[in-house]
Amino acid sequence: MSKKKKVIKDSTSEFIDLHKQLAFLRDNKRKIQEDKDLYYDETEDSLDIEKYYQTIAQHNLDGATLFYKYNELLTKTHKNRIPYFISKDLYLYTWVDLHPDGSVKSIYSSEKKNPETIIIQDYQIITEKYEEFQEFLQKIKQKEFETLHQLKAYERKLKVNTEHIVPQSWFGALEPMKGDLHHLFVCDPECNITRSNFPYSDLPNFHPESPEEPVQNNCGLAVGGRFEPEHGKGTAARAMLYFLLRYPKAIKKAFRIEIDLSTLIKWHKTFPVGLYEMHRNQTIYQIQGNRNPFIDFPKLTEQIEFPIL
Repeated sequence: MSKKKKVIKDSTSEFIDLHKQLAFLRDNKRKIQEDKDLYYDETEDSLDIEKYYQTIAQHNLDGATLFYKYNELLTKTHKNRIPYFISKDLYLYTWVDLHPDGSVKSIYSSEKKNPETIIIQDYQIITEKYEEFQEFLQKIKQKEFETLHQLKAYERKLKVNTEHIVPQSWFGALEPMKGDLHHLFVCDPECNITRSNFPYSDLPNFHPESPEEPVQNNCGLAVGGRFEPEHGKGTAARAMLYFLLRYPKAIKKAFRIEIDLSTLIKWHKTFPVGLYEMHRNQTIYQIQGNRNPFIDFPKLTEQIEFPIL
């Protein structure tokens, strides 16, 4: 077992225990401070990439065939399909979304946060709503299925520090999509609210990368049912491209037709992959079993077609 893999624990009971969750985080932060290779080991990652994609001969396939080959690989290797609250509590905050200095950053604002703080915040939110949540669960156990809609509405009221790059309403908040770490990111609740469930877009007259841009609200701008983030464009684009490749039939048509593929590819090319995303991809591979090929092969967007769009 590699040094890096020793950082990751697989005990699904830990996500409900605040003290163990914080201990897991502190242990991981200490280890990456002592050995930077535990955050991202380039040599190990290169070997994993070679092994993972060995069945796909990219140069011999047309764009549509390439899409379905990658879809088959990503689906077949997604062996550990983790429920959302375990993904978020046990893995995202404590290891997957950490930056090299042990902090986390809100995906759309790039605001640095202490992961301990957001773990405690989310825990307090869930604790405050626990009794109401238990009542819903009891009704479900009694097969009062009309409460499922109420339960989903209740979940949406919990403004936790996590963003689904593909909004839950687009795919009915179903698993395994909901808990797939490849499109889960730390996000300030206010930014989450600003984005809502709007598709990404390059908005006219909004240039968040320019220091002269008058609109500087940290999260981005939502206008006319579309959203352009202040930060994280390349990261968000690659996460959504992964989702489209992994779950081609999951997104409802009404939302799917609003996806601007050209904008996603533009952001992907303009804002290239960095150390943080490579860490995420390698770590999620160790947890779930599958990878994001747009992180491993940035030029894949020039070869692959998306027949679903």
